[in-house]
Amino acid sequence: MVRRLYAAVLHAAILAAMAVVALLSSPGIARADHTELRVGILAYRPMDVEERDWAPVIDAVQRRLPSVRLHVRLLYFTALDNAVRDRELDVVITNPGHYVALRYSDGLSTALAAVARRRHGIETVAFGGTVLVRTDSPLQHWQDLRGKRVGVPHEESLGGGHLQRYELLRRGVRDNEITWVRVGMPHDNVVQDVLDGRVDAGFVRDGVLEAMLATGRVAPDRLRVLQRQDLPGYPIAVSTPLVPEWPVATLPHVDSQSRQALLLALLDVRDDPALRTGGLAGFVLPQGYVAVENILRELRVRPFGVPQLTWRETVQLNAAPLAAVGGAVLVLLALLALLALLDHQRRRLRQALRDKSALLHELALTSKTFDSAQGVLITDANGRIVRVNRAFEAITGYTAEDANGRTPGELLRSGRHDAAFYRAMWEALSERGHWEGEVWNRRKSGDVFPEWLAISAVTDAMGKVRHYVAIFHDISWRKQAEAQIENLAFFDPLTGLANRRLLLDRLQQAIRQARRNARWGAVLFLDLDFFKSINDTFGHDAGDAVLRAVGERIRTTLREQDTPGRLGGDEFLVLLPATFERRDDAALAAQAVAAKLGAALRQPILHANQAITLTLSIGIALYGGDQDDDHATELLKAADLAMNSVKQTGRNGVAFFDPEMEAAIRQRHQLQRDLARAIEAGELRVYLQPQVNAAGRIVGAEALVRWLRADGTLVPPGEFIPLAEETGLILPLGDWVLQQAAALLRRWQEDPVLAGLHLSVNVSAKQFRDPAFGPRVQQALAQHGIPARLLELEITESVFLDDLESARTTLQGLDAQGVSLALDDFGTGYSSLAYLAELPFDIIKIDQRFVARLGQHSRQDEAIITTIIALGRKLRMQVLAEGVETERQETYLLSHGCHLLQGYRYGRPMPVEQFETQARTQPRDPTA
Repeated sequence: MVRRLYAAVLHAAILAAMAVVALLSSPGIARADHTELRVGILAYRPMDVEERDWAPVIDAVQRRLPSVRLHVRLLYFTALDNAVRDRELDVVITNPGHYVALRYSDGLSTALAAVARRRHGIETVAFGGTVLVRTDSPLQHWQDLRGKRVGVPHEESLGGGHLQRYELLRRGVRDNEITWVRVGMPHDNVVQDVLDGRVDAGFVRDGVLEAMLATGRVAPDRLRVLQRQDLPGYPIAVSTPLVPEWPVATLPHVDSQSRQALLLALLDVRDDPALRTGGLAGFVLPQGYVAVENILRELRVRPFGVPQLTWRETVQLNAAPLAAVGGAVLVLLALLALLALLDHQRRRLRQALRDKSALLHELALTSKTFDSAQGVLITDANGRIVRVNRAFEAITGYTAEDANGRTPGELLRSGRHDAAFYRAMWEALSERGHWEGEVWNRRKSGDVFPEWLAISAVTDAMGKVRHYVAIFHDISWRKQAEAQIENLAFFDPLTGLANRRLLLDRLQQAIRQARRNARWGAVLFLDLDFFKSINDTFGHDAGDAVLRAVGERIRTTLREQDTPGRLGGDEFLVLLPATFERRDDAALAAQAVAAKLGAALRQPILHANQAITLTLSIGIALYGGDQDDDHATELLKAADLAMNSVKQTGRNGVAFFDPEMEAAIRQRHQLQRDLARAIEAGELRVYLQPQVNAAGRIVGAEALVRWLRADGTLVPPGEFIPLAEETGLILPLGDWVLQQAAALLRRWQEDPVLAGLHLSVNVSAKQFRDPAFGPRVQQALAQHGIPARLLELEITESVFLDDLESARTTLQGLDAQGVSLALDDFGTGYSSLAYLAELPFDIIKIDQRFVARLGQHSRQDEAIITTIIALGRKLRMQVLAEGVETERQETYLLSHGCHLLQGYRYGRPMPVEQFETQARTQPRDPTA
């Protein structure tokens, strides 16, 4: 009986809706009897944020209701409940769960409209809830929340509580398994409690995190979304399924004409220019909130609470007392249960009548809003169109006269969908009475466009289909946005070439195809030489213009089947497909392409009347054939290694990848790791080479570092010292040598024979430029308590070339400490008498290359040596000659006034113990 009544009412509602649509076009229908409408809006963000977002919307609605003054109040849950209960409001805008509760408790009307929001430029009419945890939190899944402290803004928050609790319930996690913390409105408070660690997780509506990130209130790396769902076309992260957006409803005392005027004003504001930006886009036709009611019923929250027990549950619950009381009480309880059942059925029937009445009212309002921004068409049971609205005409170009009597397929079918697509659509309509999805249709002009279409079947009391109602809207904007997003994801925005992600994907596909077809191809890694100087000289605008020009030249130089791309910065990649049967043929083709690219890119590029000339370093790696170990990243690395080999040999050239090249680089990297480990493992040793005076007595030594591996292998310093300089390991290595030298000098002070010896330590350019170098020297002197004059620091000329003033400051600081300073390898670099006179050096060291050529009748070398000696004497500096190996060299140097000597003639670099023995066994100085 109830079903027949429901079907009859529904059929009558459809006929009434058509009549109201005709009434809607009559003049004067939008007149409102109320001169003032009091609007209450639920606030879930801070009040200043809410007022900023809602102000343009309210102003737009006010402009469309000139005869009605809108009085708007932004309220949190409790205040909004009180205002509704005291009838201080006429209109309420709140979340769907709160709306359902107020509809049952205070008789709110069916939804007039629903809020439309704008997120990242995309309009949405649905929302969801998010679960926020700290980035370092171990929580990953819904079930991980068991036993945790979870913060919620309010017990009636839908996006900040009910939606997440429903997902937990679906996964078997009950409320009593979680410690709930009511933080209080707004939702931002929950986010702050998660950040501060007061709760393990927080429930908030979607978009709150993004808004706080945008204003800088939350750092990007502090929080993440638990169980994140990236829904197609939905611009922000959520943890739950979506539900329809907030409804707009009126209290019972608002008359129908005022509701109608308000409805038309709400739907009209979407075209207001003031709402084209901002977080609120206006209002749309409401969707059904049955899903929200079902969630509230499942959770047993307001307005449903704990459901009424059936008579079976009542009997089972009271089974023990019934057995004790006896048969008479059983009869009485059975009668009571029967009465309860009858009362329950009566209340259910009354609720069903109320629901049907509300449905009739909702259908009446729906018919009044028939001409909304969404296209609507109604067909008969045979699929023939009987009515369309104005939005249908605007979207498709067909008038009502064109459409009536024809099927949608005759008018709109684009040809993009096959018969199976439409067959599945009709099967869904037959089985479930509803179908929703994306469809491509054709306008009257012939243009094909995408739309989001929802079709529902309307049945009579017997369950027979009488009509089909289709609602759709044009989603061309979304398709364009998706295309733009895809373009940003796979193409370089500056040059338009494929980016690294797309290149690696295509490269991996090319490798698989080459292996399958036993063919060979090539990858070219291109790097612009000295590109940084272009940015430094002409500016970054010029650099960008050059990169765009390079990208265009690469594109025009290559064949259509070749793939060019930009990896980043000034690095480009070219993928040549595997079309060659022989490896050599692929190599020759790659060489030819490299030559063409080099010729094209060496042509000057004009920018702002400036001609900019480029050179190119190209590395080539081949792939394909029967190789099994090729991978896109490995192939890219091989081409990069080949390109770097061109850089190391002078740039502006082409090189093919050689496996020996990779082996050498791997060996170098292994040596770097071993050296870092050796410093900590104590594998380094200090060796000393004697320094003697004119009498041949040892007066000091130069500290040299040697690397003795654990297996007894001695690594030559020529292998690891340059590597340490290049990788930065020279800093910890230099500090280690400095500490060892200071400790050795401290030990010598306790030996009368060794106490007066000085010890020189080489200082690298990187170590010297370190701002902490001077304080570390001072700390070493103080820690070991040694005379500063016995520590000699050898510094090469190269440290002065970049920043003479900074070098002068550092040297003066060291000189003030009393440390001896030696200028090493003097005469081999850019020797300048100006800085030699200005800087506080105590010793000049003649480079061993000049000494080695003494006796070879090289007048130039002899002249350089005698000049350096004379210069040192004039500047009151000591002069030490390195590399003395023969008696003739010694005689020449001593005869010209060089009284400090060092070289193999007096001893090779030796362990400390051997040096100390040699120093102790030399004859005593007769002058001592």
